[in-house]
Amino acid sequence: MMHHQQDTANRCQSLLSATANTRDLGGFPTAAGGRTVANAIWRSDAPVTYCAADERRLREWNITTIIDLRTDGETERNPCAYSGRDGFVYHRCPVTAGSVPPATPEEVPFTYLQIAQQREAALALRHIAEADTGVLFCCTAGKDRTGVIAALLLLACDVGHSLIVEDYTVSRVYNRVRLEQYLAQHPEVDRRVVLANDIHMERFLALFAERFGGVGHYFEQNGLSPAVLDAIRKKLLRADA
Repeated sequence: MMHHQQDTANRCQSLLSATANTRDLGGFPTAAGGRTVANAIWRSDAPVTYCAADERRLREWNITTIIDLRTDGETERNPCAYSGRDGFVYHRCPVTAGSVPPATPEEVPFTYLQIAQQREAALALRHIAEADTGVLFCCTAGKDRTGVIAALLLLACDVGHSLIVEDYTVSRVYNRVRLEQYLAQHPEVDRRVVLANDIHMERFLALFAERFGGVGHYFEQNGLSPAVLDAIRKKLLRADA
């Protein structure tokens, strides 16, 4: 199936030159017949290499709030290239769950549920809601922690599960070079764990529904007011013309 956001020629092209997996959460159809707004929220692997062209692109699209989901150790080893840059707002929300690969593929969806339930995930959603500018949120590879936050944002906008799964699994295409390098360096890691397999996100969405019933209850149970959910929806949704 062709990806709904991009044509085939551009499908595997990160939005930033110095990252592998920067993508837009715009262009997703919703249950109500709307569509998520382009260039309001980007998901990404961590932008740790400075690139002047990337900075110009981020400023051009007003994507100047950056939310970093990486742990203290990850950010110390590889600081965000824009964390101290003039005009950028940088928030750290260190999510420890998902920062190292689970032991087995079966554990991945449960790790995703742990990510969703961490206080820092709720804090990241609050920062996204309150941002005065466009937002880029990231983790090391832009797949697991970032994938969970992306799923929560799309659930908040009533995007269908199949499209959320599709958006998750395309990370394996964007990250294919990095993935092979990582597996070569870590032969003990099961490649089924680090691949963005559709069954992982499908199972997480099922576990999420069992645990919370719906995204509204998730927000409520994690200390996020209805106003936060409303702000996210306003940021990401528009009516079709």
